[in-house]
Amino acid sequence: MQKKRLLQDIGLTAYEASAYISLLKLGISEANLVCRDADVPYGKIYTVLESLAGKGFVEVQVSRPKKFRAVDPETALDFFYERRKSEFEKEITALKGFVEEAKQVLKTIPVQKRKDEIFWTTTITESEFKKFAISIYGEVKKSIWIIPPAFGIPLISSLLPEILKAVDRGVKIRLLGPYRFVDLSPMISLLLGEENFCKFKKGIEVRLVHNFNSCFGIIDDSIVVLFQLHPQDSDRVLSVVKIWDAGLAKNLSKEFELLWNGGEELDSQKAAER
Repeated sequence: MQKKRLLQDIGLTAYEASAYISLLKLGISEANLVCRDADVPYGKIYTVLESLAGKGFVEVQVSRPKKFRAVDPETALDFFYERRKSEFEKEITALKGFVEEAKQVLKTIPVQKRKDEIFWTTTITESEFKKFAISIYGEVKKSIWIIPPAFGIPLISSLLPEILKAVDRGVKIRLLGPYRFVDLSPMISLLLGEENFCKFKKGIEVRLVHNFNSCFGIIDDSIVVLFQLHPQDSDRVLSVVKIWDAGLAKNLSKEFELLWNGGEELDSQKAAER
């Protein structure tokens, strides 16, 4: 049973797996013998064996009646792997081309917006937080102002590729965080390398504050991200809400500016050299 399941896991059908295992046991055989041993319907056995031959698992003697021989498993499986690998690589290349073309075409669709339009989404599981953060940095066009919760500071290291892409697009990032962020700078410098770290420093401004009562972000002056901290542990987040509301974004931008002006500027280079 395990042998059959393993063959099915790599892409053979149940009948193909059974027929190949039977041929390995029987040696050179005619279709009727394989049919009985593998419990494959007689009406399907020739189709199954020809399919196995096409996949490199079986050799066929074109005689009357036809005879079949199982190819050595190591040879057959290596051949099958290489062929499937090549097929997948071609599919991935084609898919990438289609995706890039779709991006360009779909960008041309005009978006109808109302001034009073409000929309929101909520994330409530920790496993979704990273995906949520990646989508933010992937979609931002102009700016991100953010006061992340304490748990979000280490998360920055896993978001570095998306942050650098945003910086390359000209996105300006302001991050207001606790003083523990100083300890993260050396790790970011090490992960990015000198060239990318210089790019990181140019694209992101960081200021430090001792205390703040709320965690939120403003994206492109029109989207608000609200972090709901856990009532029993301020280092944990209970939920994250993303709100498309230009009015709310404008009001929170004023609050952010007040906190930002009271913060201490972080010298990333000095922090990295510590």
